[in-house]
Amino acid sequence: MFTFLCKRKRWPNKTSNFSPLPICETGDSYRGTFTGLSVEIRDPVQAQSLYDNGCFGKGSKSRGGPASGDEDETLLLGLEESCFLAFYWEVLNIENLSGCAMDFQAFLTAALQLNERFVENLASYLYLKSKNWVIKSGIKFGGDFLIYKQSPRLYHASFLVIVQTPSDVDYYQSKNLKGVQRVAETSDKDVLLLKVTQADDVSRPEHLEEITVTETIVRRFNYSTFVQSKQQQ
Repeated sequence: MFTFLCKRKRWPNKTSNFSPLPICETGDSYRGTFTGLSVEIRDPVQAQSLYDNGCFGKGSKSRGGPASGDEDETLLLGLEESCFLAFYWEVLNIENLSGCAMDFQAFLTAALQLNERFVENLASYLYLKSKNWVIKSGIKFGGDFLIYKQSPRLYHASFLVIVQTPSDVDYYQSKNLKGVQRVAETSDKDVLLLKVTQADDVSRPEHLEEITVTETIVRRFNYSTFVQSKQQQ
């Protein structure tokens, strides 16, 4: 029976709040500014709240959340998590640098200029979020996402996620996929390959429901481990 890797950190932060999703305590929405690369949360209270509740974003001067102590540190949200918070969870208002509110279509247009695969990545993000994974960028390991059980403060990433579009079918063949799998394996991760179909129209958030996501777990067969598990049964 398949069980995914879930390695607990040796010295976890036990004092942190691990709510899976953010809720604005005051009833007001979070406010973010689209900088052209990411969405920046400048209010320190809102920035800390977003990171404490769901581990969204990354501190502009820290490896994880905004923890440098500098007054000018902000929280930087990725494109997919910004879109999720703004147009699906509806707790974030996004403005451009001129201070004008961005609706879904305006944000989608800007995101596609940065990443032509944004729609497929967003569909994958929503699919993973529906399964209660905490999702962070996987670019460090050559993938699209890293996904964690509960919180990166408690656990190491379980999967390196690769998003595969119809145009990528010829790229992720055995040679390239084995290379990605080797990178993941060195840090005790499995590879999760998500095959995403394309939608005809994504002018509204609900149109992503037409996209189909199929998952495949890539793992090398380890005969020694298999025999040991059988002996323990």
